[in-house]
Amino acid sequence: MFVTNSYQQQKINKIWVQAGMKVLAEIADIYPRMTSTHDSSLFDDSFAMDFINYGDKIIYCAMYLYVGYINETTNFAESQGGGGSDTKDWGREKDEDEIEWIRRCLRQATRMVKPKCGRKIKR
Repeated sequence: MFVTNSYQQQKINKIWVQAGMKVLAEIADIYPRMTSTHDSSLFDDSFAMDFINYGDKIIYCAMYLYVGYINETTNFAESQGGGGSDTKDWGREKDEDEIEWIRRCLRQATRMVKPKCGRKIKR
């Protein structure tokens, strides 16, 4: 889908790891509350469902945020059908841990790639 260099691939790999851990944590939290195999409503508005629907877009958008390509991030998200988001004053905090920075990039990327209100993904 996209051409990446070695540095970008390393960052993409770190982002995938954090995204995967977040999805697994949500599933572990939700699974015990499921009353039937068809009780998918527990996953509504969860990162797990967003990742299932938009995973590759979230990863690439998070990578652009991580490396500071703000305009490219917005252009990418909107070109993929996302609603974009406010990235004014976006950046890593001086004392922010790398893992927390990646998680924040994932949260912001998720908001950016999801369609604007009123537009749902078709299955």
